[in-house]
Amino acid sequence: MRSISEERSFLKKIRKIADILTDNIDEGDLVAIKLHFGELGNHGFLRPIFVRQVVDVIKEKGGKPFLTDSNTLYKGSRSNAVDHLNTAVYNGFSYASIGCPVIIADGIKGQYYQEIPVNLKYFRTVKIAGAIVDADYLLVLTHFKGHMMAGFGGAIKNVAMGCATRAGKQVQHADFKPPFNEEKCIGCGECASHCPEDAIKIVNGKSDIDYDRCTGCGECVTVCPTGAISIVWEEPTEKLEEKMAEYAFGVLKIKKPKVSFINFVVDVSPDCDCLPWHDANIIPDVGVFGSKDILSVEQASFDAIKNAPALPDTSVKEIPLIGEDKFYHIHHLSGETQLKYAEEIGLGERSYKIKRV
Repeated sequence: MRSISEERSFLKKIRKIADILTDNIDEGDLVAIKLHFGELGNHGFLRPIFVRQVVDVIKEKGGKPFLTDSNTLYKGSRSNAVDHLNTAVYNGFSYASIGCPVIIADGIKGQYYQEIPVNLKYFRTVKIAGAIVDADYLLVLTHFKGHMMAGFGGAIKNVAMGCATRAGKQVQHADFKPPFNEEKCIGCGECASHCPEDAIKIVNGKSDIDYDRCTGCGECVTVCPTGAISIVWEEPTEKLEEKMAEYAFGVLKIKKPKVSFINFVVDVSPDCDCLPWHDANIIPDVGVFGSKDILSVEQASFDAIKNAPALPDTSVKEIPLIGEDKFYHIHHLSGETQLKYAEEIGLGERSYKIKRV
């Protein structure tokens, strides 16, 4: 991760990786750069200056880049295109700073999409955001970090959730129904104010969840200050990970071979950039991994985090041994389910070789 000269700077290395991976961009290609703009209040998302390097490389090749993401399922600052664009600009992703347009992939209210047949265990078709389908090339930039329902959030989650419509996100989450502990509830109303389906009310000073209306998005879990609403650490999260793999399969089915992936293993936080805050990083910065195989880059990124030393005074309560899954120490679930199932359905290969640039 060290830089010892201008030519060996981190920004130059990003450019070099982007140049290598995008060798099959044709002049005039509309290039979707898929990333996460970060929730308002979060500061751990990819830095705009990193993204600018990739944009410049694509322009030099004659491509026409645009930054893109799809609207969120939960309430927040990115659930419709207007709020989403305002958030992107506030967090530093504007034409002035990046040098290309920002386009919300599934339209104003998440209704612009195409159904792609996959015929897998959970889904016959998947709902993919229209701008992702329309693009000539897909370049996925991912901030690799932890995730409370998937173990970790890498390129698979970025593609699966991030390229799906709001309805597509909902069906991926559908098996998750958060249990409620009334004794821990303080009646603050945070869960109710963040629920996108208005499935939670405050009754007699306590939260009351209508599970018939609950879509399983998990937003209430992320904002509950006492743990009164929590995660079931068994089958539902495994199903979520497998469903994510199937949605990613649908995206790659229509984009290969004009797709590549760059994972940033920097500012590695315990949770997703969807949260309106950023907790302390759990390891020192490692670097950037790139590949045209989504599973190879995921496995390499995951292994790098396992093999890095854990930082003190973070959400990793017990310092794990080198090689252990640090996200498991935080969330008590394994993100490897998504890797194993993704390989089973032919998403890529988990084996990899590292070539330093």
